[in-house]
Amino acid sequence: MNFKQVEAFRAVMMTRSMTTAAGLLHTSQPNVSRWIALLEKTLGFVLFQRSGTRLIPTPEAEAFYADVERAFIGLESLNDSANSIRLRGKGLLRVGAVGLITQCVMPDALRIFREKVSDIPVVVNTGGSDVVAKWVATGYCDIGFCSIHTDLPSLQYERINTAYGVGVVPKKHRLARKKVLKPSDFDGEDFISLPAGSFNRAAIDRHFVRDKRVLSIETPYATTICTMVAKGLGVSIVNPVVARALRIPGVCEVGFSEKVELYSYAVTSENFPVGALARRMGECVKEVFSGFNNALVDV
Repeated sequence: MNFKQVEAFRAVMMTRSMTTAAGLLHTSQPNVSRWIALLEKTLGFVLFQRSGTRLIPTPEAEAFYADVERAFIGLESLNDSANSIRLRGKGLLRVGAVGLITQCVMPDALRIFREKVSDIPVVVNTGGSDVVAKWVATGYCDIGFCSIHTDLPSLQYERINTAYGVGVVPKKHRLARKKVLKPSDFDGEDFISLPAGSFNRAAIDRHFVRDKRVLSIETPYATTICTMVAKGLGVSIVNPVVARALRIPGVCEVGFSEKVELYSYAVTSENFPVGALARRMGECVKEVFSGFNNALVDV
C-alpha cells in the first residue's frame, strides 16, 4: 500500500467517480482505476461495486475510509502546525478529548486557558478514548482527555476526576418527585443507553440484575441522552458533569442509589515531552471539573 493508492481511494470515496477523482488528483482515470485495484489486492477485500455508472462503496470500504480520514486530518494538522510556526514562531496546542469533555468541560477550560495564554492557537479533536490514546501515542495531540485506559504502551494516565452516575428524567415525570432512584424504579421505563459494549454502559447495566427497563434508544454521547430526555423520549443515568454543564430546561437530575463510578483521565506520552502549554491546559480542565463537583454538593 502506498500514498498514491490511499489518496486515490479517498478521492473516489469523496466523489463516487473514478473520472472526477482523476480530475482532483490531476491524473488520468486509468491511473485511478489501477491504484484502486492495487489497493484492493493489498487489503484483501473489494472496495467498490458498480451499479450502472455509479460506484457504491462496500461496507469494508466505509470502515477503511474512517481510518483514512483520520490519517488525512493528521496530515492537515501538520500543515497547520507548520504554517503557525512559520507565522508565529510558537506553534499550536493540540488537544484530544472524548465527547463529554469536549462538549461539557473544554469550553470553560479554554476560557480559563485564554485568560493566561491569548496568542496560541488551540486545536481540539474529538474521538473515543481509544482514538484519543492513539493521537497522544503518535504525537498528533500534545495531551488527551479520556474516560478509560487503553493497552497502548508508553502512555501515562492521571485520573483527574471521579464522578458517580445520576438519573436524568423529564421534570414532569413521576420519577422526578423521588430523592433517590433505585434500579427497580426504572422498571417499564423507556431507557436511553450508551452503546452496548462500552465501559460506562457496562458500569451502569451491572446494577440492573433483574432488568425490566425498556432499552429503547442507544447513543454514544451523554449530552445527546440529556437532550433526548428533555424531549420526553425516555430516562437515563449519566455522568453528573453532563447534567450540570448543560442545564437543559425540562431535565431533572436525581441521585442513583447504586455507585456507578465514571472516571476522567489526562493522558500524555513518555515518547514526547509534555510542554508547559499542555500542562496548563490539564490544570484548566481539572479546575473546571472541580467547579462542577463543588456545584454538585449544593444540589
